[in-house]
Amino acid sequence: MSGIGKTTIARAVFDRISTHFEGAIFLHEVRQQSKSLEILQEKILSKNLCLKALRISSVFEGSNMILRRLCYKKVLIVLDDVDHLDQLEALAGKHHWFGAGSRIIITTKNKHLLVTHEVDRMYEVELLNQSEAIQLFSRHAFKKDYPARDYKELSNEIVHYAGCLPLALKVLGSFLYGREMAEWKSEVERLKRIPEDEIMEKLKVSFNGLREVEKEIFLDIACFFKGKKEEYIRRVLDSFDFYPDIGIKVLIEKSLVTVSGGRILMHCLIQEMGWHIVRQKAPDEPGKHSRLWVAEEICDVLARDKATENIVGMWLDLSTPKDVVIKNEAFEKMKKLRLLKINNACVSRCPNCIPNGLRWLDWHGYPSKSLPQSFQTEKLVGLDLQYSRIIHLWKGIKSLDKLKYIDLSYSQKLIRTPDFTGIPNLERLILEGCSSLAEIHPSIEHLTSLVLLNLRGCESLASLPSGLCRLKRLETLILSGCSKLDKLPEELGHVLSLEELYVDGTAISKPPSSIVHLKNLKTLSFGGCKAMASRKCRAFSPSWLLGQKSQDSTGLVFPSVSGLNSLAKLDLSDCNLSDKELPCDLGSLSSLVELNLGKNNFTSISAASIKNLSRLRILELVGCKRLEILPELPPCIEEVYADNCTSLQSATDLTKHGLLHRVSFSNCFKLLQDERTSSMIYATWNHMLKEFSLVDGSFSICLPGGSIPSWFTFQNSGPSITVKLPPNWYNNEFMGFAVCVVSDLIRTPFLLELQWRELLQKIPGFPVQFTLIDKEMNLFCYVFTMAFVGAENNIDSEHTCLGYLPFDNILDALALSRQLHGSSPSLWSNSLRSPNDWTCIEASAQADVKECLAFKEWGISLVYENDVRQNFEFLMVPQSSELGERRFSSNVIVNRLKVSRGRRRGLEALPGFPSELTQIGDPSVRRPVRHVAIHHFPTVTTNLPSSPMSKVHPVRGSRGGCDTMTNPGRLIVSKRS
Repeated sequence: MSGIGKTTIARAVFDRISTHFEGAIFLHEVRQQSKSLEILQEKILSKNLCLKALRISSVFEGSNMILRRLCYKKVLIVLDDVDHLDQLEALAGKHHWFGAGSRIIITTKNKHLLVTHEVDRMYEVELLNQSEAIQLFSRHAFKKDYPARDYKELSNEIVHYAGCLPLALKVLGSFLYGREMAEWKSEVERLKRIPEDEIMEKLKVSFNGLREVEKEIFLDIACFFKGKKEEYIRRVLDSFDFYPDIGIKVLIEKSLVTVSGGRILMHCLIQEMGWHIVRQKAPDEPGKHSRLWVAEEICDVLARDKATENIVGMWLDLSTPKDVVIKNEAFEKMKKLRLLKINNACVSRCPNCIPNGLRWLDWHGYPSKSLPQSFQTEKLVGLDLQYSRIIHLWKGIKSLDKLKYIDLSYSQKLIRTPDFTGIPNLERLILEGCSSLAEIHPSIEHLTSLVLLNLRGCESLASLPSGLCRLKRLETLILSGCSKLDKLPEELGHVLSLEELYVDGTAISKPPSSIVHLKNLKTLSFGGCKAMASRKCRAFSPSWLLGQKSQDSTGLVFPSVSGLNSLAKLDLSDCNLSDKELPCDLGSLSSLVELNLGKNNFTSISAASIKNLSRLRILELVGCKRLEILPELPPCIEEVYADNCTSLQSATDLTKHGLLHRVSFSNCFKLLQDERTSSMIYATWNHMLKEFSLVDGSFSICLPGGSIPSWFTFQNSGPSITVKLPPNWYNNEFMGFAVCVVSDLIRTPFLLELQWRELLQKIPGFPVQFTLIDKEMNLFCYVFTMAFVGAENNIDSEHTCLGYLPFDNILDALALSRQLHGSSPSLWSNSLRSPNDWTCIEASAQADVKECLAFKEWGISLVYENDVRQNFEFLMVPQSSELGERRFSSNVIVNRLKVSRGRRRGLEALPGFPSELTQIGDPSVRRPVRHVAIHHFPTVTTNLPSSPMSKVHPVRGSRGGCDTMTNPGRLIVSKRS
């Protein structure tokens, strides 16, 4: 990415260390001199050998001369703005060209170029943070380190527009220096509509270096796809024959986009540069642009028939429903249209003509009963008509050989699928939530390329065509919630490609015996499958509403599972399985990782069945009210959930399971009546807490009782707590916050109690909102889930919930917020440079939880490493005198969430090199290096000033507006020892 400060950093390093070498040279803008590489070779030799009359006739001769003359000299060479491999091969071909201790520093926008040249180490330059950006901008706009008092808000707006990009900050700051406030306001308004030419031209350098197809991908992302899921973007771009796998990779290497959290992101100025390129030929005539994405412009073009054949993509995505007028002939002129996206547009009727060249049609809420009779888009690859009014997609046979993707989800008037004969290459068919769908056309057997079939929630579907079993490439079949479906095709086991099968919530009581032949099956879910008659009887029972079982239900009759050798996840919950109906060969599932047997009627599980599951990580037995003994578990077990197993009397020793980090025995009354068992459970707590909790993750526990342990430093009675943090509370030893809350269930009306149960079924506890406040009253909120009793438990007393929140989690959330949203001066303090700038914290439950739980007392303590080492058991295992009398008929929950440590330490010192560079972006602005990949100069000694931010991730939250690049530029160091 241009303008981020690569050259400035390289110059700062060069100026600092050049005196430690026998020769040193800084070659500026190599890219612009690539046609005269011989001259650059002459400069390298002349500068390092003090030769004035040197002449080189060819690049080959120059390369040999550099090798011969410099192989014994310790030199420093900076190659600035390199954009082609030929330049590196001519100027710094191999390590042995230069003497021991030499350093070659290369700046470039293209990471792949450096990978190809096999450089030793890379430093990816990051954007300035908000505080640094304000400082740099003020240097140019006010000639000092901070903005004038009356210009502070305007300065924040400028920095927000610039996205903390040093180039933009310098250009805008210099332009605004010495101007009146009215001129500042005018410039801010102008920037909202017209980008700064100098900035755009500089940024376009990276764009101009792309191939044509990569330019098309870049412009599509800038105009349509920024922030969208990467999988979706790749699928759409692939429909255009743009080869997105390599194309997106090139954009990442050139720092034009980044990928974070499965989404493709782009710096706001890079995106604006893309918009500028699209608009520059006809800025005032949107109908002549290649892409339309502004709602007002699209509505005007469609209503006034202003479209031209230049348009290749139209993206109308309204935040709220709005009436849109579309003329019948609106699309006739758009001969090159390949992408059409319409969402939340209230259209009375559809246009008669849809362009034949269309590749991807995405129209949520499509208003017609079917596609137009003239619909013959032979190039169509994707058809997404979610929430449409379609009754039947088309009549007869449509020849759509290239169609790979159909999504008609939640088209609740759809009664049958179309004839699939003419779409043999369909790969994904999604009909989720089509509640009126009653018939799958038998021609589905012709979809030999189908990989995914999603029929979730098709409540009217009572049967499946037998031709489904002839889909030899089908990998995922989703039938969840098809409540009338009572039988699977007998030959389903012939679909050997099947990897995921979901039939939970159906009326199926006996799977086909052939299912054991699915040797590639990895996920199998039969949760809630019982005989249909039982369901009808129970539908009117109040006990069913409360989640209690009818003893008259017929259980699922499951065949042998011994052939499912690849199965990793099995869900047989709520299938009314008795001891006889529980598969006896569960222990043969050698690949099983997750097993859910909850809400069944068996009294015991074969110890051999469970113990032999050598890869089992998660075991769920929630609601098995007849289960009496918890069997011996495999050594690799990590999570055990046995809530509401009211008959459970004994359990094996859990302390010997070294990976176990989450256990829940809520409402297991009889289990805790045995003194030996209860001692074992408390020993398990201590084991997990010592081995895991404060070392690398969060945890929470829930105990009966109603008081805050005395060791909590800050305590308060009431629904929340506010703590004023002491000065310098953050240091190298700080680890996180301990939180404690006393709560009780509010006795509520029946319907509200059901709402509370539904909430607890979705989350394993109640969410606590943790708010950090700085001295300027800027807020950052983090939601922390604390353990609490499960959805079906009877809460007869107060409970004390204690949890630990690592500071890492908060920093990770801040970093993610920065990646997704960028800087936002309206939310983030300009002066925040250390966690010690946070002066206050608040903790409270979220609003929906407050309706069902009464929060009576709160406690917070700051946790430091030294405290943990000295008083671990005292801190984390509250004494009975502090929590009140601990009854054995209690609820016990221990939760731990693993997180990574190390990032909290901020900047890690590099071997042989200072942990910081202070001259970044501008020599006058102090800024630490983050996520550093520049490594040591063994023969160089430097003394750089320290920074107050050396232990902090300098990132911030945002409300939106500007997405910040994670790796927007690159600086490379190559060395020879």
